Amino acid sequence: MFATLLEPAAFAATFEERLALVQRLGGPFFTSDPEELRQARAAGLQAAYLVVDQNGRDLVAAVRGALAIQPEIVAIRTDRLSVAQLHNAKEFEELAAALVAAEGVHRMIVAVDSPIAPLSAAEWGRLPAESLVIDPIGDPDAWRAAATLPGDRGLVLGLVPSPGATAAAEPREVLLWGLRYAASLGGRGGARIGFTERPRPLSLQREQTVVDAVASERSVALLAELLRLTGANEATLRDELDPRSFSPAAQRLEKRRDG
Repeated sequence: MFATLLEPAAFAATFEERLALVQRLGGPFFTSDPEELRQARAAGLQAAYLVVDQNGRDLVAAVRGALAIQPEIVAIRTDRLSVAQLHNAKEFEELAAALVAAEGVHRMIVAVDSPIAPLSAAEWGRLPAESLVIDPIGDPDAWRAAATLPGDRGLVLGLVPSPGATAAAEPREVLLWGLRYAASLGGRGGARIGFTERPRPLSLQREQTVVDAVASERSVALLAELLRLTGANEATLRDELDPRSFSPAAQRLEKRRDG
């Protein structure tokens, strides 16, 4: 599993600070700034160019423009898979065309701004994307779409509050359960699972003027803690987590296997 920041600018005021935070987590560096993308790639990080799908934007042209910067990942933040939008065939086909235009790089759909519809396996088959980002806490029904996402595609979960968020973080046990469940869907496995902060509404991103350094460190520390726990052995987990988070049935099965 990997951890990263979908919106590094919410966590640090300068590029150097943002870079250090993402390096601490080890995941890809997301940005809509071509120069930041080049610098992140030069620093040895996987670089993800974030295309924001806004009303009236030529999405295919935007994706082709992103490819000129040579990112490893093209991420499209869009609400075209929402319950409200999915009935619009034209919107769906334009998203599919934009993904086709990015063939050759890792293509990611960031579906966090509206409740995502429960897509069928056939609908996912028409969307050539290598991974999907959802907010399973703000949109619990997103699990229904994740359940039909082919198991050979990646799934990234928004789990930790962004700096400035009013909601408290969910317990570590709950977040780890979500990561394990995501890994189990379609036989995906942990190698295709990532997690990040819960994305803020685009309107808040435009209004941001000051970075809350204390809240930023708190969120990044929790992401780093989750990453550590995903790689911890059973003894460490039992020592550090609430005993109620371990299934009695699973424990009995484990004892039978050991016996």
